[in-house]
Amino acid sequence: MIMQLKPVLGPLQLVSYSVGVIVGAGIYSVIGAAAGLAQQSLWLSFVIGAIAALLTGFSYAEMTTSLPHAGAEYLYLKRAFPAAGWAAFGVGFLILMGGAATAATVAVAFGGYILAFTQTPIWLSALLLIAACTALNIWGLREAGWANAVFTAIEISGLVLVVAAGMAAGDLAAPLSFAPSSGVLPAAALVFFVYLGFEEIANLAEEACDPARNLPRAIFFSIGITTLLYVLVALAVVSLVDSNELALNTAPLALAIGKAWPGFESVLAGIAIFATANTVLITVIAGSRLAFSMARDGELPPAFTTLSPMRRTPWAAALLICCLSAIMLPIGNVRMLAELSSFAALLAFFAVNIALIVMRYRQPDLPRPFRVPLAIGWMPILPLAAIVSICVLLANFDWRVYAFGIGFLLLMWLIVLMRGLRRNAGAQ
Repeated sequence: MIMQLKPVLGPLQLVSYSVGVIVGAGIYSVIGAAAGLAQQSLWLSFVIGAIAALLTGFSYAEMTTSLPHAGAEYLYLKRAFPAAGWAAFGVGFLILMGGAATAATVAVAFGGYILAFTQTPIWLSALLLIAACTALNIWGLREAGWANAVFTAIEISGLVLVVAAGMAAGDLAAPLSFAPSSGVLPAAALVFFVYLGFEEIANLAEEACDPARNLPRAIFFSIGITTLLYVLVALAVVSLVDSNELALNTAPLALAIGKAWPGFESVLAGIAIFATANTVLITVIAGSRLAFSMARDGELPPAFTTLSPMRRTPWAAALLICCLSAIMLPIGNVRMLAELSSFAALLAFFAVNIALIVMRYRQPDLPRPFRVPLAIGWMPILPLAAIVSICVLLANFDWRVYAFGIGFLLLMWLIVLMRGLRRNAGAQ
């Protein structure tokens, strides 16, 4: 019997999921580190990141409506390169590790905001959050969806407060007069992390109602809404606080609003707790669906296909993501974890755009409810532009990220080699 997930998500829930994970993963986690790099040009880094995200968002819209099943990037590579199983497994492995890094990044930021209320060690707060989100994931997607909707409304209200503070006590237009700094592109590579979330919707495709209609809308609406919020918040924070001071603070948005309205730091810290918790929740949900899909195809042990008999949620896969995220926590540094997550996501996005181009050529008759516009013959133009933007961002990371990346790729190669040897031995 083929294990199938139950479609329960409507259009508003999909947009809420996407906006919720994007907002929580970004503004509340890495804006301080990004401000230290881009200085007054922080807003421009967000615009560059948004363009790169939108270009790849078109590709996800086409791929996820053509193949509306759990697994997303892994599934796309498997269909594009059926004879190269290592490619699909490699991208799936990369996304699992990147998702774990995302959950760890935001959980550490959560721990930083918790310090405003209690002296609980950051690592312990982060670990407890990951465990709680895993429990909610196992309980049920519909229940997690309602929690996400509430958390998303709270976190957006926090951003609106920051923008209002910037308008009241600062000059939002002042940063626009500064010439772009040399740190704009490195900051854009870092803040690309803040747009991660729209692709998580692809992993929920199997549980979406009318995916052909609702998934593209969710992707584009969420990127548009968050870009507007990000640019306004970026202008507000650098007009309120010195960029270097933001970079050194573990709760940068709380610091910024406190400059305008003393005493509001705790209010924003409380909102940030919900925002970061929301992102961890959605990240572990999407990661568990990818692990479930890979196990269903035999790429991971079959134990990870186990579903809860009552809730039909992949509880074994959820526990796997919980463990991977917890393993990442000792790294501790938000900027390093965020860059690792961005690096993994960019490599995966590169692969998705390649897969789209290959499938346009090899499978021209595949039904595509949404089709990326602009093409010369069978060659789509926007995925090519996305690949170029991804390559530019990939060239702007800290050297330690490349070292970690090489380590992950070597580990992936070793796993692929061992799987190949085991399968050959079994065939004999």
